[in-house]
Amino acid sequence: MLLNRFVSAIKNQSRETLRAWTYQCESIFAQRSRRLQQLLTFYQTVYGTQGLKQLWRVYYRSQIQPPLRGMVLSAVGIMGLNVKRPTADGFDWVKERLSLANFDLCQRDIDFINTLPVNQLCERCKAKKMKYCYCTLGNQRCKKGGAVMPPSKAEQKSGKDEASISNCQKSMDYESRGPVGQIRIQAQEERNWEPYFSKNEFSIWRREEHSSLYSYKVYARFDDITADDFLHVQTDLDYRRQWDDTALRLELISEDPAPNSNSHLIYWEMQWPRLFANRDYVYCRRYYKDDAKKLIFICSRAAQHSTYPAISGKVRVTDYWSLMVIKPFRGFHEPGLHFVLTYYDDPGIPIPQNIKSWVTQKQMPEFLTKMYVATKNYACSRAIKMKDMFNSFTIINDEYTANEQRGSWLGSLSRHRRKVKNDSEVDR
Repeated sequence: MLLNRFVSAIKNQSRETLRAWTYQCESIFAQRSRRLQQLLTFYQTVYGTQGLKQLWRVYYRSQIQPPLRGMVLSAVGIMGLNVKRPTADGFDWVKERLSLANFDLCQRDIDFINTLPVNQLCERCKAKKMKYCYCTLGNQRCKKGGAVMPPSKAEQKSGKDEASISNCQKSMDYESRGPVGQIRIQAQEERNWEPYFSKNEFSIWRREEHSSLYSYKVYARFDDITADDFLHVQTDLDYRRQWDDTALRLELISEDPAPNSNSHLIYWEMQWPRLFANRDYVYCRRYYKDDAKKLIFICSRAAQHSTYPAISGKVRVTDYWSLMVIKPFRGFHEPGLHFVLTYYDDPGIPIPQNIKSWVTQKQMPEFLTKMYVATKNYACSRAIKMKDMFNSFTIINDEYTANEQRGSWLGSLSRHRRKVKNDSEVDR
């Protein structure tokens, strides 16, 4: 008799149990899906699309256990794949990747930033009414043994000075901290920097690279933006299309598949003034963050790609490079930074000196100011999105409790049991 009642109870309650269980699973799945969507949106707001992709790659690689990783590598070997071959887009990153040793050229820029409190103007910088002097440090020469010996003007003109600027350079040992690169930036390190002009918060010096062609060095400091935001504004192509109205085309051609390379191949068309053809670039860019020394480096250099040949009506710039070092006051996420930008490009055709001066003295400070404003706007919009995101999170007391209409499956069972008991009492 007891067994029959037990079987009958199971038959009567199985349908209600299954229905309650289904309701509960639907509620939990909907809740989890909503929270996952909120988290993805939140992290995309904080890190951006590229940062979110990088975060996912790091998480994915960390989840592959060593045995599984070995199996994957074995499978790659069996299939006969060679990681040194060009990627699917036809760009050979092993041969064309920028070397981290390029950042050794920024050593004096770092020394310049570190010695700003005791910076003194030389005679030429005083005559140009510069805010700071880079010449004294930047033109300093060393003997082969490392002894510093600033040469006299007579020695510089005679060319008999054995000391050189390159002897003062020290390796920063970054080459072993990431994928090895082959491409080095060729700059005229033995030529002297000279003051050019100061405008607002920018101080600019120049150095002759070739006949009537100069490289320029820009220093500025900003007290109210963070180094991470400043890096994001410069490396996020989608966002740059919004704030840089001179970038008519800005496209990502290829991304280095090597982990932690932070290298990209980019096509950029720049708008020039009327009566001049627009300039376009195909260049490789790489950046590196030194968490220990609190430094960020960005370097770029002209490159080539078969699917982006020179176009009639535009002047392709094939001789271009730039280096930037960013040093925050304290941390990457805290406001305040110094930066030094060094860049050179050959416009390809002779340009009157007054046009060159106009580009350097007017357009370059305006571009850097727009970049600063874009960083401020990015930080503001991100803060607003983060606030809205936090406000959109639903506080749930019990994460495994279904909605009020459906209740829990235990509650459904208890209500059904009370109903059956009441019906049996009425029948008696």
